[in-house]
This record gives sequence, structure tokens and C-alpha cells, in this order.
Amino acid sequence: MSIMNQNKLAETITQPVFVLYGIPYLPSYVDKHRWVGPGRPRDRTEFTTTQLIASGARLTTANLWERSWTKEVKGWRIL
Repeated sequence: MSIMNQNKLAETITQPVFVLYGIPYLPSYVDKHRWVGPGRPRDRTEFTTTQLIASGARLTTANLWERSWTKEVKGWRIL
């Protein structure tokens, strides 16, 4: 019997997500206040929190794997 249950889903929690022109920008796992768009690392668009807010991005939430730094982003927990 395997020690690891490979059928168990990874746990997700509510995390902030920005949407700009219909494109979701998810919080980076590594870089604080860095939001990544869809695509491969060399092709995707990345923004800082300040850039997204200044561009008029809408803040929403999604169930994602935890990023520890997102607790520093103010206001999203009330969504």
C-alpha cells in the first residue's frame, strides 16, 4: 500500500484574482505582489499589484492553491 494517496485532490483556498480586459491574473507563487497571466513563462504578461489597480483591473476571488503573501493584499477578503 502506498504512503501517498494519489487520488486525493490538492486543497485549495479562496485567493484574490485580478481581471483586466477579461483576462485573469493569478498571484505568483514566488514573487510578492506579482500577478501572472495565462501562458508559458516566456510568453505571458505579468503585472504588479500597483499596475493592475492603476489599469482599472477588477479584483475578484477564486479557489487556488495557497500563496502566503496574498494576505498582504488589502480588501479582497470582503469580496
